[in-house]
Amino acid sequence: MSSNSPLVIVPSLSAVAIKYRQKNFIADKVFPRVSVDTQEFIYVKDRMADWITPVETSVGRTGAVNELANSQQDPIYLATQDQGLDEKVANRDAKNGPAESALMRATQRVMRLVELRREQRAAAIAATTGNYAFTSTLSGTSQWSDKVNSDPLSVLLDYLDKPFMRPNKLVMGRSVWTVLSQHPKMIEAAFWTGAQSGKLTKEQVAGILEIDELIVGDGWFNGAAPGQTMAQTRLWGKFCAGMYQSEADQIDPQGGNSWGFTAQFGDRIAGTIPDPDVGLLGGVRVRAGESVREVVPAPEFGFLLSSVIA
Repeated sequence: MSSNSPLVIVPSLSAVAIKYRQKNFIADKVFPRVSVDTQEFIYVKDRMADWITPVETSVGRTGAVNELANSQQDPIYLATQDQGLDEKVANRDAKNGPAESALMRATQRVMRLVELRREQRAAAIAATTGNYAFTSTLSGTSQWSDKVNSDPLSVLLDYLDKPFMRPNKLVMGRSVWTVLSQHPKMIEAAFWTGAQSGKLTKEQVAGILEIDELIVGDGWFNGAAPGQTMAQTRLWGKFCAGMYQSEADQIDPQGGNSWGFTAQFGDRIAGTIPDPDVGLLGGVRVRAGESVREVVPAPEFGFLLSSVIA
């Protein structure tokens, strides 16, 4: 940090921040992290039509070779956004137990909420129709919660074939997965025995759909205003999204070889700032956070089905 910054980076606390992961959060799977060299970065969208438009490639013995126009559109300038929080820790806490433990607990609490906000951002981006080239909203008997009339297998196979790159990941919330995993059409496709009851695993459904991974979001957040009775709400709503994602180490932040990614500038950090106004003996503010930006460079690589259950 700059010598003018009041924040003193504490390596042991930074290690806690870097290591901390909320197990049931899926943002890192939906938007894999990719390091960028500077906080401001550039990505460029391709005109996907140029990749599948046939061009004459034959060359005469003395003729000129045909030349391609650049398919890249104007560069888009973005910047990672700093995401962090403070928590006050009184010096008196050091008298009631190891001071380092109190600071580490504060770091974990801060990162828990930083990750919660990231999960909320990721779910909102994943549920936005403008981030996909192919979308549909289900209603009535087409919703998968109507187990008699709906056919999720047919719908999914249809939409998996639409994107420019066939999606290799399917993302949905827990409430959607509970319905899909017990749907008679899916069970029948898995066993081919006329069975219409039971429950499938994520691996079984992934195999039926010929995708690499089925990702289910389990997270909750409190949707009530401060001071009101808690309203426990799912972070990942009643939608199902498919997207093509390259391996994290192969994603190019300046190109469109994946539906989405997270640009990350530097590592997570954590440290302390002296605060004389914390309790009778003073204390510190523990600050932790990261600098990230979720990006969707290739809407043509994905599809979104909204309101898939009632």
